[in-house]
Formats: sequence, C-alpha cells, structure tokens
Amino acid sequence: MKFLKLGLFLLPLLYVGFLLSPVSFSAEEVRLVVYLDEDQNSVLSRLKEEKIIKNQSVLRVLITFMKFPAKVNPGAYKLKRNMWLPQIAYIILYRPYQKWITIVPGYRKEQVLEALLKIYKWNDASQKEFMQKSEEGYLFPDTYLLNVDFTPEAVLAKFSNNFNEKFDSQLQNDLLAQDVRNDTAVKIASLIERESGGESDKALIAGIIWNRLNKGMKLQIDAATQYILGKPGNWWPKVTPSDHKIDSPYNTYINKGLPPGPISNPSLASIKAVIYPAETDCLFYIHDRNKQIHCSLTYEEHLENIEKFLK
Repeated sequence: MKFLKLGLFLLPLLYVGFLLSPVSFSAEEVRLVVYLDEDQNSVLSRLKEEKIIKNQSVLRVLITFMKFPAKVNPGAYKLKRNMWLPQIAYIILYRPYQKWITIVPGYRKEQVLEALLKIYKWNDASQKEFMQKSEEGYLFPDTYLLNVDFTPEAVLAKFSNNFNEKFDSQLQNDLLAQDVRNDTAVKIASLIERESGGESDKALIAGIIWNRLNKGMKLQIDAATQYILGKPGNWWPKVTPSDHKIDSPYNTYINKGLPPGPISNPSLASIKAVIYPAETDCLFYIHDRNKQIHCSLTYEEHLENIEKFLK
C-alpha cells in the first residue's frame, strides 16, 4: 500500500518533470521569429509544432508565473532543442537577440534616431556617431529586424543595404536615361514624401515639381521650410507666411532649384514617382482638408482653389 501511495504521489511529479525536460539531447540551435502583431497562442503553437517544447499549456502557465502580464514580445530568439522549459520561457520573455523597428516614410534622420533609441540604449557618443555618419534621404523606410547589440555603424549598414537593394539597377538606369542623377532623385523624392497626401498623388506632385524646375520657377515647398524650423518635439511644425523669409539654403521660397540635400527619408513609391512622374501642365497644387489634391495651371487658378477648398 505504501508503494502504491508513493507511486501515486511520484507519477504526477515525474510527468511534470517530463514536460519540463528538453525535447531532445541535441544542441541544435533554433531561431524563433515572433512577428509583429502575432497572437501569443500562435507563438506557443509554433514552438510545439517545431518540436521545441512538449506542451503549450505548461509553458503558458510557466510564463504567467515568470512575468505578469505574460507576453512574448515581437522579435527573434535563439533557442536550443536541449533546453529545459524554464530556460526557454526565460529567453522568450526577456532575451530577444533581435527586435523589430519600423522607420516611417518621411522621417528626418533625427526621428530615425528617436525610433532607434526605443530599442538601443546608445550613449551620447553613439548617438552623435549615428547623426554624423547617417545621410538624410538614404535611411530607407521599412520594417527591420535588428540585432539588439548593433552599433550605429551596423544599423546604418542595414539601412544602406536595403536602400541599394530597393533602388535597383533598373530604376537607376531609367534615371540615367533621363540624364538625372541619383542624388537629385532622392532630393525630389524627399520633398514629395512630405508633400503628398497619400500614395495616389505622388506622381502628380513629381510632375509639377519637374515642371517648375524646368521653367526655372522657385519650388515654394512648405515642407522644406518645415525642415528648417524643425526641432525636438516638433520636427514638422506648422508654417506661417513669415517663415518663408528665413535665410537658409533649404528655403525654396527665396532660392531657385532644389535644396542642398534631402529633407526626409523617402519611400520607394516617392522615388519611383520622380522617375515616372505624371504628365501634367499644372504648376501649382494644394491639398484640401481631406488630403485630396487640386492642381492648377496658373497662379490665378491656384488662388481660386485656395478660396474654394481651404477657406
């Protein structure tokens, strides 16, 4: 009877021990990527399907005890098949080796740095290094999975590689056929990114900018003035008429041609708009309060559109 009672007592413990034990003696490393907005049940299910754990329910209980609220954050984790379940739980709760970051189209490089500082605890020297080595316009907007121990130089290499991959030889050849330099295209694309109300009007804005450049007109782009005025906490402030008198090479109200450099980091769609602009005779445009674009051929028509759609 004693042995029976002992057996009944030990069996559940042995079973729990079995569930907590490694699925294999193999030290094979497995990379677990948790995607943005992925449901936690999906993560635990994949761990079971990929034979990294034996039981989802036990892991769910375990991570609830280890962290509340229990949440496996998006990112990438290095696991091994011979890990015990508490080791796995600890890593997926606290030790991602890569984290996701999204660089929004139209960010200036200061905003890119602010986004990066959400995953990197860079000191002042590293932040200064990033600002000095980064090139406005070439920090390609995208969603990245970056190593948590990356230096500014390593992050910039990722951005640069992605830019070169997306801004491919076909696009560059099509630019060359128009006798347009790559850096010119990026400058114009950066203006389009900040000026457009959405994807649908980028090509039209590109066509209007090209028209004004070809006629030797001042571009008179508010976003360039915003770039001059931007400061921490308000990188893209509202512009007043008096702001267009600021003495700056980026002021397209007092200087003809393009600014000396890009004003933001444009999306691929904005770069393509420069290369493949809409054919238009328009020289002016505004966006109404619903972000719909209205273009005009003359300044008089432009004033009428302002009166009609903005007042």
